[in-house]
Amino acid sequence: MMDSERTIAFVPEEQRGKTATLIILDMRNRPVVVPLQGNMTLGRDYDKSNCDIRVQSRITGRRHGEFVYSDVYQDYYYIDNNSVNGTYINGNKLTSQDGGTSAPYKLQEGDVLRIDHSRLDDPHPEAVLMIFTWSYTLGSRWTVRSIKGLAEIRIGRDEKNTIVLDDLLISRTHAVIRKENGQCWIEDIHSQNGVRVNGREIEKSQLLYEHDVVRIGNTILILWADTIIYNIFTKEEGQLSVNIRKMAVNFGRKTLIKDIEFEAENTDFVLILGGSGAGKTTLINTILGEKKADGEILLDGQNLYRNFKYMKTKIGLVPQFLNLRLNDKVRETLMDVAEIKLPKQDYSHQDKLRRVQDTMEKVGVQNLSEHLISQLSGGQKKKVSVAAQLIGFQKVFICDEPDSGLDAASRMQQMEILKEIADNGKIVMVISHEPDDAVNSVTGESLFTKVLVIAKSTKEQCGQMAFYGTVPEALEFFQVKRLQDIMLEINPTYEGGKGRADYYIQKYTLQPKKRGRNKR
Repeated sequence: MMDSERTIAFVPEEQRGKTATLIILDMRNRPVVVPLQGNMTLGRDYDKSNCDIRVQSRITGRRHGEFVYSDVYQDYYYIDNNSVNGTYINGNKLTSQDGGTSAPYKLQEGDVLRIDHSRLDDPHPEAVLMIFTWSYTLGSRWTVRSIKGLAEIRIGRDEKNTIVLDDLLISRTHAVIRKENGQCWIEDIHSQNGVRVNGREIEKSQLLYEHDVVRIGNTILILWADTIIYNIFTKEEGQLSVNIRKMAVNFGRKTLIKDIEFEAENTDFVLILGGSGAGKTTLINTILGEKKADGEILLDGQNLYRNFKYMKTKIGLVPQFLNLRLNDKVRETLMDVAEIKLPKQDYSHQDKLRRVQDTMEKVGVQNLSEHLISQLSGGQKKKVSVAAQLIGFQKVFICDEPDSGLDAASRMQQMEILKEIADNGKIVMVISHEPDDAVNSVTGESLFTKVLVIAKSTKEQCGQMAFYGTVPEALEFFQVKRLQDIMLEINPTYEGGKGRADYYIQKYTLQPKKRGRNKR
């Protein structure tokens, strides 16, 4: 979720469609996570209740309100059913229409709903707090931190803070909560992405009250009875899910690609093959977010299109070759890269030194840190090139013909570099016209773990998915001996191909197989 300047929070989507999450605190004094799946009713928990969401609170009506999902707009709305105590959203009470229900309220990421006294700074003992979010990740855990007796609570990424949050959206010291003269204040310490209290961004500082909800990056912090309850994300990383229903131009009159759906995991090295005009570059641009398609690009459940400001640093192009300056030392070279890839507002000089050192150790060039690039062997230079790509925090690397114009030896070296990047826990996707050159020099096996084939339909005149799977599966599917020969099968006859694009599109569509993750 973004405004013009800040990334308020990224929005993971564990499932597509109607799934959002309601985080509830009531008399149980612990967060209860309720998945929203379409229209659901909210009410007090009692023996004969038939409400979908039940809370432990006598000030909540038996059928207090309703969460309504719009299939047309793919949004959730909340309606208060003219309840006695009403519902407050971000501090404002919903009003009924002519004595009936309230007008539907469109819910946004991080909205705070409360059933409470009219004075929210003095909460009722049986008040109910609800947080609406698209960004809750399954596997998150909640931590309770006592703040009793503390005059100051510092929050940020730095380990010196009172509450340490490992989140790149959060600054080293992002905010501080201070208790003064019986009051509690929160102050934004010049953070990049701001602080929200009860769904609203604060200017610099603001009074906090019991049951207030603070949002910092991906973390929700709730003041609750001399404690702060906050969530920690512990999700698995390195999963790319692409679901492009259609990418059109000219105000929708011309479709370039459609029905592209696949998933890749960390360490996948994906070859993208496509016939002439099939839309390979269009696909790359949609995954990069440079062109927005009708569909979803999800990385670790995070929606690229909804969170482009944050996500654009996670998916990026790889330049054809890193030009290493021969008279620079290895550490100097990698520090130069760190200065470019790691923003000053988030990373100190020490942070960058630490990142360079960690990366050198991961790739295995720490013993070469003081060597000049000119003193390195070809293999050592290749490892430094890999380290340079890994300095940043990209998870997906996309390469549009990285081997174009290179001789056979350089082409092979480039592919080995890219494969090693993938082996370091990344996803690498490559468009290549010489795919059979990318082989392991010892075993002779292909370096690619997956093959994605896009063919241009002669019926619909746009690129569609013709295959996704492993290299052996691809050779068997197209009944060829080389990856290069797949192009011969799907290219049009006027370009010397066999013109069988429609045949393979239909064959893949009818194949009884899952379109999702395809294990090696």
